[in-house]
Amino acid sequence: MEELLIEFVNTFDLSLKRLHKDVGVGAGFSKLTIHQLQYIDAIYMLGEPTITEIADKLMITKASVTTGINKLNQLGYLIKTQSNTDRRVIHVSLTQTGRQIINAKYQALKEYGEMVSAALSDDEVKQFKTTLTKIVNLFQKVR
Repeated sequence: MEELLIEFVNTFDLSLKRLHKDVGVGAGFSKLTIHQLQYIDAIYMLGEPTITEIADKLMITKASVTTGINKLNQLGYLIKTQSNTDRRVIHVSLTQTGRQIINAKYQALKEYGEMVSAALSDDEVKQFKTTLTKIVNLFQKVR
């Protein structure tokens, strides 16, 4: 089981990195790094997060997030706005260009899911979904 799990994780990791790269190239955003795409995805998932919320989500330092966010802001992928209630707090949101990246990513993931489903029988798809749900729940508890 251990060897198969290692092979799966390595293969899946490389495949996801390729997907991120392909999404960037396919959507015309090839100059973005994997980390920048992760920032954009985290912002999308969190809505209009603060720097702290992004850092917590990605489990990295606020200084790293600030640097990454500033670069993405300069490139036009997101907007920083001051909070109306606390002027010290900055919220981050995606621009139309940033949302285009998200749309391209989720379209690619949909196609990825369809490819996996096509390789399995209907019963195997149901079993796979059940198994993935258990694994996701396990990993969410570990975080």
